[in-house]
Amino acid sequence: MQPELMLVVLTVWLFILWFGSIALEATGMERRKARFQALSALTNTGFTTREAEDIVGHPRRRLIATWLMFLGSVGIILFLLIFLVIILVGVKPARPMSPALIIILALPPIALIVLYWIGVLDKAGTKIVNWMKRSAYFTAELSTREIIHQAGDYSVARLTIGRKAPEVGCKISDTSLAKHKITILAIERGDKTLPFPEAKETVLAGDHLLCYGETDKISKAVQ
Repeated sequence: MQPELMLVVLTVWLFILWFGSIALEATGMERRKARFQALSALTNTGFTTREAEDIVGHPRRRLIATWLMFLGSVGIILFLLIFLVIILVGVKPARPMSPALIIILALPPIALIVLYWIGVLDKAGTKIVNWMKRSAYFTAELSTREIIHQAGDYSVARLTIGRKAPEVGCKISDTSLAKHKITILAIERGDKTLPFPEAKETVLAGDHLLCYGETDKISKAVQ
C-alpha cells in the first residue's frame, strides 16, 4: 500500500475511534470504558459479558457500537482489497512521492496522538460530551446503571439519571436510593464533581451518581 493512502486511512481511523468514544461517553458511559468499548467495536474484538450488557441493553449505545463495527469491518475489507491489488496486479505510483507530501500527510495522525498525550483531546472531548448531553437523543428517559466494582453482595455502581426518572428534581433523601440505604459517594454533573453530597442536594437529569450498596438493592432502585 502506498504511504500516502496508509496515512490517510490511519487519520480517518483515529478520528472515528475518538468520535465513537465521545458518542458512547455522551450516553453516560465512563470515559475509560467508553474508549475501550469504541476500540473493541471498531476492531471487532468483542466485549466481556458485563460490558456486552452495558452496550446491548442500551439502545443508543447499541446503535453507536453497530456503526463502529460496520465502519471497522469496511475498513478492514478495503485494506485487504487494496493490499491484494497491489500484490497481485503490481500497482506502482506514476511518480515517486515527495518527502514534503509524506510529512504533510503524517502531521494529522501525529497531531492527534500528541494532543491526546498532553490532554488537549480530553478537554475538547469533555466540552463536546457536555454539548451532546443537552440533546434528548443522548439522554435516556429512564436511569441506567453500570457496576464498577463488586465484592460479595456489595457493589460500587455509576447510575445515570434519565430525563424522565422519578429521581429528577428530588432531594437525595427523598429518592429510592435513600430508601434502599444506598450511599451516594459523589455526583458527576457536567464537568464538575460533587463529592459526598448532602441529603438536601437535588438530583438533576443527566447526573451520574457514584453509589455504594447492596447489588440487588441498587438494581431495584433504578428499575
